[in-house]
Order: sequence, then structure tokens, then C-alpha cells
Amino acid sequence: MTAPNPVTAERRGAVLVLTMADRAGRNRITAPMQAGIAAGLASAAENTTVRAVVLAGLPDVFCAGAAMDRMLGPRAQRTEAVSALLRLFSDCPVPVVAAAQGHALGGGLLLALTCDVTVLSDVSRYAANFHQFGFTPVLGATHLVPAAFGTSLGAEMLWTGRSYRGRELAERGAGVVVTGHERVLADAVRIAGRIAQAPRDVLTRTKKLLSGRHRAAEAAAAAEAADHEETITGPEARRRIRALHGQRLAAALDEQER
Repeated sequence: MTAPNPVTAERRGAVLVLTMADRAGRNRITAPMQAGIAAGLASAAENTTVRAVVLAGLPDVFCAGAAMDRMLGPRAQRTEAVSALLRLFSDCPVPVVAAAQGHALGGGLLLALTCDVTVLSDVSRYAANFHQFGFTPVLGATHLVPAAFGTSLGAEMLWTGRSYRGRELAERGAGVVVTGHERVLADAVRIAGRIAQAPRDVLTRTKKLLSGRHRAAEAAAAAEAADHEETITGPEARRRIRALHGQRLAAALDEQER
């Protein structure tokens, strides 16, 4: 029996809403999740009536980062596969808006920041928690995180690896949209709808003009690769991944329920 697609697609006028909905897997980055996102973005690229895309997740979890088997697996399955996923967003000819209503951790946060516009929840938690797992940042994080949140706050997020509520990020001047938890998807769709008022040709041309941010992230990813590969394959990182994988998300979910 074929497993259900973890990514659903819904048209809202000229906007295509892609929703990551793998509740059992906590919206972690897996091969089926990646394939579902790729298919959705390919559909947006091919259908000239689509002028913007919204990438959403579950109300409590946008994306919890890579699955443990990927983190412990070979480089092609781990870093190269997720890097290919992130490139899909820069390659998509129309703008993509991230509706990160739920928690976004590690690679899940990078997934949101790779989008052209990012909308966060005031109560959910966001973390660049690479150091907590004992390895160096990867996938362009050293560019994406400071670019989105500011040089000082972004560096703090990378150094400490701790999670921040959206409202704290907003209070500290983060350069992303932070809104009420229940309004995240609606606000993201509203922004995408405003974007979609322009002709598709104008949008695709403007996206190319703004592609410098993606090239900067790719350059950062190339610079990060060797250190990341050496540290994530070391015994301390392997131990931490096995011990901590899932705990950071569980703690964030427990705290939100209280």
C-alpha cells in the first residue's frame, strides 16, 4: 500500500498553498517529505497561473529538522539531500512565503528562512541548534540566520543553539514577520496574495534580481561543508544526536501546552 503524500496542495486563486502534514514524523525532513515539496514546487513552476507559493506546516510543528537516520547517514543522504531541497526554493520561479506557525528547529528553521518571505508565530520556538548536537552549522546557516535576524542576534542564535519564541525575536528587531499564532497562515496567504497581484513575468524577473541572497547562502554552505562533515561524523556528535534527537522538540511542545 502506498504511503500518503506528506505534503498537500491547495489553490487559493493565484496562490498555491503547500502544507507539510506528517504529524507522526513531526514534519521532519525525510525522502517522502522532500519529494512532496519538490512535486509541489514543480507544479508551481509549470502552471503559469500560479504567481506565488505558501509553504505551511502543522499548527504545532512547522519542521523539526532532519530525521535521525539522515543525520547519522552518509553525506549524500544527509547534507547533500537537504541542500538539494533548499535549492528548490531558489530555483522556483515565483516567490515562496513560509508560514512557520509551529516550531522550526535546525534544518527546519533554515527551510523557513530560505523562502522569499518568512512569517513566524509569536509563541512558537525557533532555533539554530547545531551546536547543541555537537556539530558546526551547515546548509548556509552562517548566512541565513544573521541575514534574517540581524548580525548580533543571528550570531547569538548560532553560538548558543537555544530556542527563541517568535515574540522575543520580534522584540529584538528580527527582520522577519512575526504575528499572532492563529494568524500565521492567514497572514502568509495575504502576503502571497498581494505578491500575486503582479504579473508572473514581473515576479520571475524580480526573483532573479533578488537571487543574490541565495547565492550568498550557497557560498556560505560551501564554506561550512568541510567543518560540518568532520564534526558531525565524530563520536561526540553521534552520541548527542542519539541522545537528544526529539528531546528539543518535545520540550518545546510541552512548554507550549502549559
